[in-house]
This record gives sequence, C-alpha cells and structure tokens, in this order.
Amino acid sequence: AEPFETVRQVVESELGRTIESVFATFDRTPIAAASIAQVHGATLLDGTPVVVKVQRPTIRSQVHRDLQVMATIAPLLVGRIPIAALANPPALVELFAETICEELDFRLEAENMIDLATVFAELNQRGYVIPRPHPELVTRRILVMERFDGFGFDDVDGMKAAGIDTQEVIRVGMRGFT
Repeated sequence: AEPFETVRQVVESELGRTIESVFATFDRTPIAAASIAQVHGATLLDGTPVVVKVQRPTIRSQVHRDLQVMATIAPLLVGRIPIAALANPPALVELFAETICEELDFRLEAENMIDLATVFAELNQRGYVIPRPHPELVTRRILVMERFDGFGFDDVDGMKAAGIDTQEVIRVGMRGFT
C-alpha cells in the first residue's frame, strides 16, 4: 500500500481541495491494495459512507515503460516460439495496451458502472447492486463510489449462512451479462 501522505497528495491534487473539505472521515489504512490502485473507506460531509479508489502515483509511467518493453520484444517472438504461431504477439501487446490504458482512467470505470447498473435495471435484475459513483468526485485517478457491505463471490459458505440462494446469484449474473 502507498503511504497515506502519498494518497492524500493524489486525492487533493485530483479534486483540487483538501481531503477535509470533501470527506468527514477518510481511513488512513486501505481496505484493499492492488497493482493499479488502492481503496480507502471514507464518509462524505453529509454522512454518506463511500469508498475512494486512488490510483498509484507512478503507475501510469510504469505501465508505459512496461508496454514499451513488450512492444519491443513482441515482434522478436514471431516465428521463434511455437505459441507465437497461434497468436500474433504484436497484436496481443496492442490489445493489452488499449485495455490497460482504459483501466488507468477511472472516469471510464465510472461510466461502465453506470452502464452496467442501467442494463440490470432494464432487465429488472435486482439480485446484484452496482455501486453508484459520485460523478462530482470522479477523475482520471480518483473514483469515489457508494459503499456497501456484502460477500465476495468466493464466500459461498458465508452467503449460504446468510440465507442467500447462491444458484440464484449465478442465474441473475448470467441473465445480466448475456
């Protein structure tokens, strides 16, 4: 996880305001941390519980450096290793580059969350709830969204103990994603 002062710098530079002017509380310890970002619990000034996804400050340059290396190596693999006959390494690198660059823009993630929620609503699927982003608090490197408690998809025992029909969870997901 990034140190809290680094997180503070990213949040404040992206929002153009101090953390205290936006959030009543902001947990210094992240709920989760991954390669691109980490997530902190927070509360808006009106008392609304949220989570704040904060992009690591150096991830964009790291990704671009890695993509340059991949783009340099990919053409050298063509015709040299058997697996390259099944796939086009330069094309795979290009597709990966597009995908990872999209993931570095949290505004697109917020749009996707809204689109997915719309699809589920149109299908009258209430079995899944998509967190609502707070559009005024979404930037390229910050995503503030509704916070709720729930179960991870791999916590089947926990869901069953709570009386959740795990087969229905899968059915709802399949209807929503088809």
